[in-house]
Amino acid sequence: MGKHERAWVEATERLTARLANGADPDEELVEAGRPDLAEALADRLRSDFPDATAVRHAGNSYDSLGDLIVETPDGETFVEAKFVASGGTRANLGQDTLTEFGLFEDATAWSDFREEIGFPEDREALLREFDGYPDDVRDWSYKSAVYDRAKHLKNVLDVSRGQNTGSRADEVLADPDATEKEREAARIVNAILELDREEKLAYFDHLREAEQNPRNVETFAHLIVCGYHTADALDEHFDDDLKDIKRLLETDSYRLYEVNRNSGAVSVENPSALLAGFEWEDTRVEIPDDGTSVSVVTGPPGNRRRVLNIAYNWKNKFQGIQTPSMNVFVPEA
Repeated sequence: MGKHERAWVEATERLTARLANGADPDEELVEAGRPDLAEALADRLRSDFPDATAVRHAGNSYDSLGDLIVETPDGETFVEAKFVASGGTRANLGQDTLTEFGLFEDATAWSDFREEIGFPEDREALLREFDGYPDDVRDWSYKSAVYDRAKHLKNVLDVSRGQNTGSRADEVLADPDATEKEREAARIVNAILELDREEKLAYFDHLREAEQNPRNVETFAHLIVCGYHTADALDEHFDDDLKDIKRLLETDSYRLYEVNRNSGAVSVENPSALLAGFEWEDTRVEIPDDGTSVSVVTGPPGNRRRVLNIAYNWKNKFQGIQTPSMNVFVPEA
């Protein structure tokens, strides 16, 4: 989260606490934050905790989970407030997250692994096979050359918004009326998709041989389920005592609230319910023999449970081209 965004978010959180307590709005907080979102969240907190005696802001300290703390006669509930542009509480993390946070202790980061096996060069060689690039994307000396060529191939294939590029390439190859230029673009796209898949499977072979740190795997899983979905947020809490995090969940003392920035709609997720019945034994990252996703699993052999699914993905253009990342989903996603 950038400095500017952190400032308005904190102002909105503080304003939420005042409104939930029935206090008059603070003009400085109104000016710095989003009073509409604060009012929506405060209304929901008053509805969800009708016996609340106070709502307070946790402050800038990261020594406990939650931005807001709701006090009731039965105790405290920690509330993590997230102001999101769209629905969903799933994480989109950096490509090297699992190695950066030590889930694998002696593994090469995904970004470095691709360099070591020559993936960028192999991808470029495939892109160079297309002979119909316009003059403005023929120069390989600038940083966006790969992206621009991939975009041009998509344009040749006429990939519609939201359509899977690989599926469109298959449609073109199956179309007897497709031009040779379209077929060549489709062939190259499919070759890059296959190259990407082979690289991911090779990386999974590498991860399979690496040592895992069960404590880090378990901490990562708990923080993701608790709504900490950025590298900064994970870093702020990764050294917290795992027992304290689990205690909050086990005593049903933690809630994740999401407020849509556009509509003001508020949704609530109870991480305790998501993890109900989990036995934290032999927690590890499970790596399949096929596919491009891994999973965090836990529990004894007779009761293995999947905690997270983690897909290795490229967000832009198509697989193998731009913005490698990891998409993370909790069990019910």
